Amino acid sequence: MKETGKKFLGIMFECCNIYRRVYINKEGNAYEGRCPKCFAEVKVRIGTDGSDTRFFRAR
Repeated sequence: MKETGKKFLGIMFECCNIYRRVYINKEGNAYEGRCPKCFAEVKVRIGTDGSDTRFFRAR
């Protein structure tokens, strides 16, 4: 499997107990994605006062 080189965050969608990667949006100001089962949305803004953490849980 070839690496894409795209920046991503790993999100554990607790609503459906599913892990998924979310990628930077077109504007480059946030990571955005949806739960693949129930389509719940997640948006993680990018900022100077942010976190170095790459994996999160969404409720």
